[in-house]
Amino acid sequence: MAIAGVVLMATMVMAVMNMILRPLGHPITGSFELLGFGCAIVTALGLGYSYERRVHIAVDILFRRFPKPLRRVLALIGQLVCGAFFLAVAWKMMTLAINFKANGELSETLAIPFYPVTGLVALGVFLLSLNIFLSAFSNLFSIRSGVKK
Repeated sequence: MAIAGVVLMATMVMAVMNMILRPLGHPITGSFELLGFGCAIVTALGLGYSYERRVHIAVDILFRRFPKPLRRVLALIGQLVCGAFFLAVAWKMMTLAINFKANGELSETLAIPFYPVTGLVALGVFLLSLNIFLSAFSNLFSIRSGVKK
């Protein structure tokens, strides 16, 4: 999360500096690329944290009307499906990063390699899937032991 915070601050400072310098005829070259990279890193690295803190959006209009034991089982199924999905996304993102490195893919304006950013996004998505699976195992334990959550 600290990395995401540093990248967010750097991205914000660069965006403000670019807004000030652009009317003066001195825009920051490649600012669009850097902002895109920064936003991807901040978003991906913040996913696991937001899941852990439960600050993500959840629509439970129908779900909360189910009996508590059914809600726990459905939550477990949802967690396992989501964990598997994000694990697959992390895997594909990492293979994409490896391909970017092997092919020498660079950004258009600043010629920055894509693979480090793609690898950080893969790491963020992997940490999200890990967080979801840990939550699922905790949920499974509470279902099996009858502990009220």
